[in-house]
Amino acid sequence: MRILIIEDDQNKRKQLVQYLNEIFNKPLLEYRLSYKSGLKEIISENYDLIILDMSMPTFDITNSESGGKPLPFAGKEILRQMKRRGICVPTIVVTQFERFGDYERSLNLEELKKELEEEYEGIYLDTVYYNPASSSWRKYLFDKLSMIKGNKDDKNINS
Repeated sequence: MRILIIEDDQNKRKQLVQYLNEIFNKPLLEYRLSYKSGLKEIISENYDLIILDMSMPTFDITNSESGGKPLPFAGKEILRQMKRRGICVPTIVVTQFERFGDYERSLNLEELKKELEEEYEGIYLDTVYYNPASSSWRKYLFDKLSMIKGNKDDKNINS
């Protein structure tokens, strides 16, 4: 199974990679760190699953690049671009925030989930709330991944 992780937080990305390696049989994992690099990868390559952060920088952060403007709805914009281009890869949003946006437009996690369900049916699967101090996100993510494979009882989801 080819999985793309679009996540700028190093610790969260590391936890996701470790967990996906535990539950999948030799997954092919790629990751990108920003809106631009993530969207470019989705457009140019084929994946079976996308794990997507919601809030991230515009560009990859490097020694010479600050990442540009932080985008509170970068994940939503990636989903919008996927829909516009007819890219229907199952996508799970994994976020550690419970509120998104700024003073002009702010949504809580449940409002965001509802909006994504309505606008990106056939692409968006669900949102997993990631809390580094708890392992409950693993169970919730496992349940979502099991739905993709159609086999909830198999701990070792095969690719």
